Amino acid sequence: MLMKIIIVSILLVILASMGMALFSLVKDKGQSDRTVKALTVRIALSIGLLIILMIGYKLGLIAPHSL
Repeated sequence: MLMKIIIVSILLVILASMGMALFSLVKDKGQSDRTVKALTVRIALSIGLLIILMIGYKLGLIAPHSL
């Protein structure tokens, strides 16, 4: 259950980062680097989430659904 909470919270932070990037893109009209920083945070979080998922699968904390 803890693993699900961690995964969902990271996904929500990724969505918030995407929203902040969109907001800064519209507000600044591409004149500042806030959009790039927000998207860099999103990419770092996505890579971190992928690593957490792989570690969780290898440790047996995450199991795939059977069909």
